[in-house]
Amino acid sequence: MIRFGLLRCLHTFLVLSFTLIGGGLAEETTDFAGDWVLKVGNRIFILVTLTSAPGSTGQFNGSLVRPQHFSTDGVRFSGIKGPAIHYPIVRSTTRENCLSFTTQNPADKSDEDNFQLCISGEGRGTLEIVAPGFEAWPVTKEKGLLAVAADWDSTRSYSLDDTDVSNSGMQQIFEEDQKDRQPGVGKINWTVVGKADAARREATRKLLANAKLHSGKDFERAAYVFQHGDTPDDYLLAHTLAMVAVAKGQSSAIWIASATLDRYLNSIHQPQIYGTQFYTKPNEPATQEPYDRSLVSDVLRRQLSVPSQAAQEAQRKQYDTERPHH
Repeated sequence: MIRFGLLRCLHTFLVLSFTLIGGGLAEETTDFAGDWVLKVGNRIFILVTLTSAPGSTGQFNGSLVRPQHFSTDGVRFSGIKGPAIHYPIVRSTTRENCLSFTTQNPADKSDEDNFQLCISGEGRGTLEIVAPGFEAWPVTKEKGLLAVAADWDSTRSYSLDDTDVSNSGMQQIFEEDQKDRQPGVGKINWTVVGKADAARREATRKLLANAKLHSGKDFERAAYVFQHGDTPDDYLLAHTLAMVAVAKGQSSAIWIASATLDRYLNSIHQPQIYGTQFYTKPNEPATQEPYDRSLVSDVLRRQLSVPSQAAQEAQRKQYDTERPHH
């Protein structure tokens, strides 16, 4: 994880180095001048503006604009806050289809970072931070009034394909899943619903495989679908999907993240730890067993939107009251 800020706190802060990407374009494709943007979802995250340096060949002036503070592992961006800061370009060199340039921190001129922009096609390119495990980011050349976005949520993380627009297909799958459960405890034909659940899981797998889920709501809905699976792997995948939803800022997904872990633990014959799971058998009281009530406190349960143990016991008794008696 690389953390960016206006000032560096340690002299040993990682110095980014940049190596040349082998180019597949002819030398004449070196039109670097203009505005290059890196978008996270539909928001501009980094804006690189380049102009040819007067009286020079292959050198460019300009700036790189980005949020003042953020952290990245090269794939996800988090802790984004502060105003957009302009970092002037102080040095540059070109080689074939790649431009290497150095920016300077306006608040500390000894603080410099090296970048490399490579053109990969007309109006398309990559901006690379060369460090272990990092890949080049896709950038596009754009015109008009461009500005780095300011409406970031510093408590969540973002990915390049991030979007706030939820998948309508995932929404429909989720609504069908919930509708099948509306009759309530003891009133559901599980033979019919079980087959529908399997079909919904398969449809959700296809959306995941085709990268059609983007928003936190998408992943929360997918977590519910796999929570209604029938194998430990279903529940573990549901837990993973719920964590992705939380990472994307969907705070309501914290409950399903807890419930999926409880169900996974029970499925591998281990006690649940939060108390989200209730089980019923004919002519027997509802139960939460096996249940380790000592590991997690009610204070922590509240942080996870999980009811206290006393509230859970009241819920268990309510299940018995609502069940049809024969």
